[in-house]
Amino acid sequence: MEPKESTKVIDKTIRDIHKYLVEFTKGSLKENGLTKQRFMVLWYITKNQPVNMSYLHDKMYMANSTLTVIVDRLVEDKLLKRYRNPEDRREVLLELTKKGDNILRKLLNIRQSFLQKALKDLSEEQKDDVINLLNLVLNNLEDMMKKDGGNNG
Repeated sequence: MEPKESTKVIDKTIRDIHKYLVEFTKGSLKENGLTKQRFMVLWYITKNQPVNMSYLHDKMYMANSTLTVIVDRLVEDKLLKRYRNPEDRREVLLELTKKGDNILRKLLNIRQSFLQKALKDLSEEQKDDVINLLNLVLNNLEDMMKKDGGNNG
């Protein structure tokens, strides 16, 4: 079945929005001495810290050796701290330092300010509508992925 024209337009619009956000974010990351991968490590850690390397590996889909190099650099730059789990000394845990938390917040604020400028012509009600509609699409996508991996059109 051929997708509807509206589906094609929505798909292109979402991709274009994503492209501009990624482009802008890359510049902000570079100005703050981070790569996209290093930023993503900080992002995933902050959501569930402290975390172990297995958690990061599952989230980032990277080879352990690549991930270890990224984590080592973040520790060297004092954005992450690495320590042994006091309850199981075999496990190494990772957590953002104050410096890491500050830089992550700064970068998120920069990105969100950029997006806020793009939303300047929308009323608060329109912004609420956008939020509700995007959440509806997101929830449908999540449900489809849970049910059958999204393969059953």
